Formats: sequence, structure tokens, C-alpha cells
Amino acid sequence: MPTRLERIVIMDGEIRKGYFPNVQKFCEMFEVKKRTVLEDIKVMKEGLGLEIAYDRFHSGYFNANPKKELPDFQLTEGEIFALTLGKEMLSQYTGTSFEPILRSALDKIRERLPDRIDVDLDDVRSLIRFNAGPVIHISRKLFLDINQACEKNRRVQLEYYSASKDETTDRKVDPYRLLEYRSTWYLVAYCHLREDMRLFAIHRIKEYALTEEKFSAREASQIDHWLDSAFQLEHGSAEHRVRIRFAPTSARYVRERKWHHTQELTDCDDGGCILSFTTQSLDEAKRWVLTYGSEAEVLDPPEFRSMLENEIRATATLYSNSEPARMADWKGS
Repeated sequence: MPTRLERIVIMDGEIRKGYFPNVQKFCEMFEVKKRTVLEDIKVMKEGLGLEIAYDRFHSGYFNANPKKELPDFQLTEGEIFALTLGKEMLSQYTGTSFEPILRSALDKIRERLPDRIDVDLDDVRSLIRFNAGPVIHISRKLFLDINQACEKNRRVQLEYYSASKDETTDRKVDPYRLLEYRSTWYLVAYCHLREDMRLFAIHRIKEYALTEEKFSAREASQIDHWLDSAFQLEHGSAEHRVRIRFAPTSARYVRERKWHHTQELTDCDDGGCILSFTTQSLDEAKRWVLTYGSEAEVLDPPEFRSMLENEIRATATLYSNSEPARMADWKGS
């Protein structure tokens, strides 16, 4: 639940928008009782000097004197974080499964930073901007139910859509852990249909039911080892040691990160570098290498190099015509 200070800042913003928000709207927004909202409005009027008035025609509140603004507050460092950086992050994830997790994290941060200072919220907010990128929205109930199944060691019955195979199958799984990767949530679980560990994208779960069946939890180190065996996410039956040469420009960026715990990096005389690592999925590594275009050349293994050659030829074919293939199809129809 937001603190009174957080509620007042948000309520002031909503009122200033001129949409005449009422008590019911604030109750639903903050999930609080009517009495709490009325007390907040009283503080805004009597304690902070804002001229908040009620318009009976619009059935909502408005600011009778917009020139009067919220004063500077005595805030803790943690409250600054929650009201500025935290609120900015939450605005990107409102309505997604990230929201309850971020709220909990912000509360913990706020509790651990007690020093109080004067602050103008707009000054702080203007310095930092978060861009979460494309976020896949998933049901909060689904997320929390799956999380509970992980905590309680309860088997889950799933109806799951596989995008790679374009098919939907029924699965019974032992859920071990939730994993976030590039704004997408996955379930790490043992799949009884495949008789092996699998990753399930949460947003591709069509139907689900938590059963009363219990399973024995695996050691965290076992799950970590399984996750670490992938280059990024995908797993396979065999391991491949790949070597990729990067041109000088891309090498500057490649050197900045640790891409995998098995990686080795060798500098080249021309300023480029050779990155080698172990992966269980050449398809996943192929998609990653292609993002560097002509700045990356696969050296080993031979089958990996052939995969890139075939992919590049197929891509070149798309651009070999004088006009886009789709445009040609439209003109012929």
C-alpha cells in the first residue's frame, strides 16, 4: 500500500489534470477505504494549504488555486527513490507481474536509507528516465499462482503454446523457479511430458491448474547449473564450442560484457577480438551473431559456420529483386 505522502503526490497530480477525480476513484487507485482518502484530502487542504474544492456538477475535486503547489518535503533517501526513480519504474510496469515485485523492493530500499533531506520532486524526477522496452503483459493472478506453486512445491497442469512448433500441448510440470530475461518471464520446471527440465514462457500458458500433488524440490545449485549451461536461454542435447571473430568496431562493445561463464576472449592485432564460449543451442547463438551483421564472422564449429552461410544467402535473396517480394505479390493479386 502506498504511504500517505505517496498518495498525496499522486492525488495532487490527478486533480491538476482537470479530470475531477472523486473519492471512489482514489479508493480504487490505492486500494484503501473511503476514510483514508478523506483524511488525505484534509491534510492537503489544512496541512499543506492547497485549495482543493469539490465540484458537485462534475462529482469530483479540482484545484481552485493552481498557483499553490505542494511544498518541498523532508524526505528520506529511500522515499526519494520510491517517489521518483521507483515511480518511474512502476509506471513502465503497472498492470504487469513486475509491479508487486518492484513495490516490495522499493519498500525495502526505503527502509534502509534513513537520512532526511529537503527535496523538490520534479528536480529529481527530471534527471532520470527509465525505458523498460517492449513489455509482455501477463496476468498478475497467473504470475502469483505460479509463484505460489514454486514456493509450495505443488505440481501444475498446463495448456502450453509452443511458438517454435506452433502447437499447444497439455503438460504436467514440477515448477522450480521464475526467471526474468529481457522483460519476459519464464518458468523453470521439470516437464513430465518431455521427461526433462524445460523453460516455459509465462505469457504462453493458456490454461493452468495447481494440483494437490507435491514434488521434491531440487537443490538451487542444480537449477543454477542447468540455467548456466545455456548461452542465453535455450538448451539442447549436445554442447558446442563456438569461436566468433569480431571486427574492431564491434569488438569494443563485445569486450564490455561477460556473455557466458565459459567464454574466452582473445585480442587480435587489428583491434578486433575472437570470442569463444560453449552453447547447447546453435540456433540461439546464430540469432545473436546475426545482430552484428558483417562485423562478426563464425570460425568454428564448421556446422555453425554453414548455418550462418545458409541464413545469409536466404536473406540476400530477399533483397536481390528490384522490389520487395511482398510488394510484387500485392501488384500481382
